[in-house]
Amino acid sequence: MGNVREGMFKSIAQYFEGVGRALQVRSGRGGVHLDAGFASDQVKRLAQVLPAARANIVAATEAILQEAALAEMKATPIADLKDWGASVGPLQSAGFRTVADLSGHSVASLRNYRGIGDVTAEAAIGAFRKFEESARAHVRLLPDPDHPRPSDGRLLVALAKYQTLVREVSTRAEEAQIRYVDTGERLQALRAKTRVRDHLLSLSAQEELARNTSKISAEFRWVNAEARNLSDYADKLSFDAKEVWKQYADNSATFIALLESVLPPKVVAQGALAGPDMRGGLPAEIADKVEATVVDLRLLTANLRRYQQFGVQYVVCQKRVLLGDDMGLGKTIQVLASMCHLAAQGKKHFFVVAPNSVLINWEREVKKHTKLVPIIVHGDDRDDELAQWQREGGVAITTYTTLGKLVDDIKSVDLLAVDEAHAVKNPDAQRTQSVVRLTQLTENVVFMSGTALENRLSELQFLVTTVQPKVNAEMSSLLKQVRPAPAEVRTQLAPVYLRRTQADVLTELPDLTETDEVIPLEPDDLKAYRMSPDNLMHKRLAATLGAGGQQSAKFDRLRELLEGYREDGRKVAVFSFFRQVLDDISTMVGGCAQIHGSISAEERQLVLDRFAAKEGFGVLALQIEAGGVGINLQCAQVVILMEPQFKPSTERQAIARVRRMGQTRKVNAHRLIAKGTVDEALVLLIEQKKQVFEDYAQHSAVKDASGMAIDAGSAAMEELRRAVGASS
Repeated sequence: MGNVREGMFKSIAQYFEGVGRALQVRSGRGGVHLDAGFASDQVKRLAQVLPAARANIVAATEAILQEAALAEMKATPIADLKDWGASVGPLQSAGFRTVADLSGHSVASLRNYRGIGDVTAEAAIGAFRKFEESARAHVRLLPDPDHPRPSDGRLLVALAKYQTLVREVSTRAEEAQIRYVDTGERLQALRAKTRVRDHLLSLSAQEELARNTSKISAEFRWVNAEARNLSDYADKLSFDAKEVWKQYADNSATFIALLESVLPPKVVAQGALAGPDMRGGLPAEIADKVEATVVDLRLLTANLRRYQQFGVQYVVCQKRVLLGDDMGLGKTIQVLASMCHLAAQGKKHFFVVAPNSVLINWEREVKKHTKLVPIIVHGDDRDDELAQWQREGGVAITTYTTLGKLVDDIKSVDLLAVDEAHAVKNPDAQRTQSVVRLTQLTENVVFMSGTALENRLSELQFLVTTVQPKVNAEMSSLLKQVRPAPAEVRTQLAPVYLRRTQADVLTELPDLTETDEVIPLEPDDLKAYRMSPDNLMHKRLAATLGAGGQQSAKFDRLRELLEGYREDGRKVAVFSFFRQVLDDISTMVGGCAQIHGSISAEERQLVLDRFAAKEGFGVLALQIEAGGVGINLQCAQVVILMEPQFKPSTERQAIARVRRMGQTRKVNAHRLIAKGTVDEALVLLIEQKKQVFEDYAQHSAVKDASGMAIDAGSAAMEELRRAVGASS
């Protein structure tokens, strides 16, 4: 948005050069004299506001790169430059000790040192430049709240100012400059007309000329005042660095998107902001076609990352797709941006099907990031709400359960979005059949799932072919193979399946440290575990609670972890499958909020808002099936899984609630595993399922289940049965 307006401002600035002298009207008989130069000066000044703000961002970025590169050079002995092609002996003899000592030198200045000739000097400067380039390329541009650098505050303030100027000034500035150009053209026309009839001016003609001159003069005065006020506002605009740091911690995604939109591509790549595979590995012919797709995002109020912009273009270009981006990459904002594009083209009926737990989140996202109107079609008033949507348009949001009661009354949809689409992987389920019927009412469909493959390889195939049935026919021969080549399958799926991982595009994400905490059970805990019923869920719960609940071995370790993170002032999200475990966690910490399947979407959002607003250390206990989906917890920095889960996607989703776009601090994830229990067998199961996902879904590949029509991880399931002590 800012780039479009700035381009317009530049064209207007060029216009000044052509018409600046024409902004005077004179009559030979003492009639008209109007000088519009005063307005011209203010409009020229206003035209520099956004470019100057962008230049401040670039300068702050350059300072960060220079400071970081210089720090690395100061810490690197000059001897290391031999790996970059320098002859270091003469340099050491001349007194150079670190790479930084070469800073500011040229080939000519090095030749002044005894023992350094042309060849040595040229090799030294060449090695220094290569080292500096490498050092700059590895700088993390985004600030780390735990380790602030000298220029970080300057960059954040520059970004905050630019965002405010785009929001508060650019639209008014655009209007002022358009009116300036229009008034200038009217002035030229009036001057030409006056010259023709200078000697024939009647009283009525003089009055008409006076009226027109007065109107033009008033218009220039308005432009002058508006341009001066906006320029003065920009000059005086200031921010408190501490407050901006807080804004960055709360919503770093906005700062990242702004930075990407401003920096030259070379600097973005140099500063490790852009990932290596924004296109998700699509074949060049499809990727080029997608990138050539023009989208109209006037109704979007958010800033998109570059990979998100590509995702929007993909949805718009391909029309019926499975958006399989990893958790935390912003699938929701990409779908909303696609809706905004269609709305700008005159479409107005958009429909979202999502789990009940994220209805409120969808409503908030629509209000926060778009100019579209959300309508929750759910509950007792669902028929009235559906009728309102069909009459007025907007973004209708409903649940899988409610959809079955509505689908017969829906006539047409301009874009259908199905969130957590892996929920419709069973073709025999009623919810799946309702969604399939809805896909037949629209030209544009987006299935959204970061876990398109969870248990069986056929799940991804079913989702893809439901979105785009013709893919099934095209792939029939390929999928009959026992092990089709992943690259070949990926090419076949490219028109319908786009997936980017965090590693692909979020190279700015802080580190993730995952730790398996293998915990020996105390004798009493082990006895309680062995005496628990030979039932898988009972065994899992007993491995966590042991004989003493809050005093079990796992809870002892949890207590130790929480004490350490309390000292660091970090927020902790603790996940468990069991409500009883959540209750015990809350009791142990003296009371903490919980998120589980029994609370409403409204209550859940309130809990999340309070947790995010809390300063310093805090604990939130979440039931993993309810709290691991559709929520954002970038405010936390620690994830603790009280027990292993059945599916790797369940654990990945829980961690991705915290380590996702917008996270600015290092994330630690702990998985508590009770030694000698069913926990260890579950870990084996997870690893086997994870490998299936890596082979066939992580890189947009799918494989037919024929030839291996059994659940992934069957060997691990047998291990589970043995661990439990009974067939299950």
